[in-house]
Amino acid sequence: MVEDTDNPIHQTDSITTKYEVVEQALVSKTGREETCEDALYVGSHFVAVIDGATSKTDRRWDGKAGGRIAAEIIKEAFDLVPADTTARQTVDILTAAIQALYKQYEVTDILQSDGVQRAIAGFVALSIERKEVWFVGDCQCIIDQQLVQNTKKIDEVTSNARSLFLESEIASGKTVDELREHDTGREFILPLLKRQTIFQNNPASGHYWVPVIDGFDVPDEGIRVIPLPADATTIVLASDGYPYLKDTLEASEQALQEVLQEDPLLFHKYKTTKGLQRGNVSFDDRAYIKIALRKDTPGE
Repeated sequence: MVEDTDNPIHQTDSITTKYEVVEQALVSKTGREETCEDALYVGSHFVAVIDGATSKTDRRWDGKAGGRIAAEIIKEAFDLVPADTTARQTVDILTAAIQALYKQYEVTDILQSDGVQRAIAGFVALSIERKEVWFVGDCQCIIDQQLVQNTKKIDEVTSNARSLFLESEIASGKTVDELREHDTGREFILPLLKRQTIFQNNPASGHYWVPVIDGFDVPDEGIRVIPLPADATTIVLASDGYPYLKDTLEASEQALQEVLQEDPLLFHKYKTTKGLQRGNVSFDDRAYIKIALRKDTPGE
């Protein structure tokens, strides 16, 4: 799960910014790599965690679910992003890469009106050149012990709705084990989860709107940019598969396991739109990468 890698080096003017990948993890909720809809990108100029959205339709792309194909395409597209590109320009490059998939399948017009069938993902990325962290969607990061989350208001609504429904099921006599086998709470909110695609990249739709990379334009206000402090030394990037992100992988994993043990349905201690299904290893795919930064001036 934890891997050491070579230290990529980025040169800018007279100062060389080096980063080391301290630790990283990429784990599918099913325990099978081929189903994982998260991805990690580690390059000379960018490091990113990509969180593919769980598919809510039967549409497949080359046999792959929408979230997985979106994560794979975005990971490949980061190789095409020049070092000094802005967050705005980068998002446009990633969006165009997803749009190319639709053109290949000749479904652009269909997906323009039917958002639930799109290949959808969010991401958090570190730009070495610009010394910024970028968000589109609900990933998270830690910058020198400071947790930064990018949550969506709509997820709070649907998670609470699922929690309420499951509480009513248990009050009516069903058990947690039964509900892990057949999550009626998930079924209850599924129409909302499908309908919420109306709000994708659409600020005019109201305060439930959400920014995503889905092959269609992302508004400026959906791109969050956080400048790094000049003395920043450690950056953690992660998907929301970690309920309580910590500054070490071990601590993040421990916090996750505590949640799964205490509340496997994830409707009480930590509310989400899906729980730990029987046979799975977690409620969601998860990706984590910790970066150590340092600067060296030639001649010193």
